[in-house]
Amino acid sequence: NNLRSVMFCAGKAGRGLSAGLAAKLMSTSSNASTKVAVTGSTGYIGSYVVAELLSRGYTVNLPVRGSSSNPSKAAHLLALPGSERLQVFDGGDLTVDGSFDEAFKDCHAVIHTAAEVVLGKEQSIITASVDGTQNVLKSADRSPSVKRFVQTSSVAAIQKYNVPSSHVFTEADVNDWSSVEKGDAYGVAKTEAEKLVHEHFSSDSDRSSVAVNPGVVIGPVMTKAHTKASALFLRDLIYGNKVMNFPCTFVDVRDVAIGHVNALEKLPDFKGRRFILVNDEECHMQGALDLEEVATRNFPGYRFDIQPKYPEWAMKIARPLSRLPVLGSSIMDEYQRTAQSTPVQFDNSSARNDLGVDFRTLDTTVKEGIESIVDQGFATLKKNQ
Repeated sequence: NNLRSVMFCAGKAGRGLSAGLAAKLMSTSSNASTKVAVTGSTGYIGSYVVAELLSRGYTVNLPVRGSSSNPSKAAHLLALPGSERLQVFDGGDLTVDGSFDEAFKDCHAVIHTAAEVVLGKEQSIITASVDGTQNVLKSADRSPSVKRFVQTSSVAAIQKYNVPSSHVFTEADVNDWSSVEKGDAYGVAKTEAEKLVHEHFSSDSDRSSVAVNPGVVIGPVMTKAHTKASALFLRDLIYGNKVMNFPCTFVDVRDVAIGHVNALEKLPDFKGRRFILVNDEECHMQGALDLEEVATRNFPGYRFDIQPKYPEWAMKIARPLSRLPVLGSSIMDEYQRTAQSTPVQFDNSSARNDLGVDFRTLDTTVKEGIESIVDQGFATLKKNQ
């Protein structure tokens, strides 16, 4: 059953080949000679990037921390179609310089998806992101064959709150608002890590990099661990847990994978560029709460009783109190106060027109995401009484 579910998820990713499916399939044999290393390969985004690469015929190296002592960590990837072109390496520790050296050896490209998603106001969040990215870049430098580098960034490196609420963000926007003091170390971390990558390759005539900037990533999962990544929003929807109700935009994990691989294939032409990956819907002001209506529409007869993590009555009390001197920031920091009520809207036309990403609808993402969680036994839908 687990193998069947992985095959189902990978098969769904196949839509990612879009209108050019036949041409892509014909080119898979030539791609087999191109070796790509994927950091964070067992993670949520990384797993689907691996599946997309395999579907196009690439050979893929997987640095997986602790894989020698725990081979099951990469089992879902080794069950994918084309897995005979996978090789697993014990490594991939972002905190250790040289941990990626073996996996990057003789590779033609690196897709760097590995990251820790930690929200808060600690400087350590920024340090870990930048130092980890630096260690990956050092390993890429030690492998002369690596000519292309794709960085998984985030819309957190783009969106900011010192512009009008009607502003539509594009790739030209850079987050210069966030700070540790305001409570958004994550926004700083993603911005600084992306900047580091662009600067690293900007003056290199022989190598190139590109960044992709996804919104909130949801959709099907391959493992139970994936339900604890950003797909957690769908699991919480099924369980009826409290969810984050900050305004946000969503994107299907399979479309994010397509964006990564399409960006890789467009290098070096797209050197130094970045691409916003969000679906075509406008900002959801209630965040994950808005997914309840979508789920109910697609699963009639079942109930989804989610609750807001930050109910409006509590926010009405907390907002003015958070502005008090000294004690205010302990109630709610500036990032929480601002982000909870400010819409963020993005223009995805560059990803559509230049990368050729045909974004799935939110209905498709939510429906197939919930189906994959339920089919693999990670949660059970509740029938209406």
